Amino acid sequence: MSNQANHQASLSSLATIRPGYPFRGKLAMDKNGNASVVQFRHLVVGVALDDKDGKTLDRVMLPGRRRPDYLWPGDILFMARGARNDAAVVKALPPDTVCTPNFFHLRIKPEACRLMPEFLAWQLNHVDAQRYFAMCSQGSATPNVTKTQLSELPVMVPPIDQQTRMMQLVDAARRESDLLEQLIENRQCMIDAVARQILRPDTTTGTRA
Repeated sequence: MSNQANHQASLSSLATIRPGYPFRGKLAMDKNGNASVVQFRHLVVGVALDDKDGKTLDRVMLPGRRRPDYLWPGDILFMARGARNDAAVVKALPPDTVCTPNFFHLRIKPEACRLMPEFLAWQLNHVDAQRYFAMCSQGSATPNVTKTQLSELPVMVPPIDQQTRMMQLVDAARRESDLLEQLIENRQCMIDAVARQILRPDTTTGTRA
């Protein structure tokens, strides 16, 4: 058991926060483009981005000569615009991958190396942080969390062993949820099959199909 105490710090002291790549207007897809791009639809709450070959991502041609801030394993994407303010960890993506400007691109600082990216993303998705983001967007015609507001979010940093245990619990709960959903789906398939036998008679034999 670690003797290190919990401590709290602002997000900006723990991670660099950058906006996504500054695309102008609608994205023009190009299968021969020079980069992959992550959009909102590629994120599932609580699930890491794991697509090493980029099969689910979009390809685009990046304009300009400035080197983009490509996504690395361990980075975190935060959805800053719209009704969803979810976060996801990057596990594996193609080498030249960026995100749209609807995201903030977070990277844990070297001096905060004892903060697990998975734990930070989980904390951003937690109800406490979500309440904070909801307050930030109050009164706005279009919900939006600014860089300043995100930077000021208080983040709890417990000992690494507590972070590890928390993420093990989260992963176990997710597996249980997936299993339960599969059981419910299997049961519904059984109900549908029996219903067809009862409700749809076979007119050729006079029996029920």
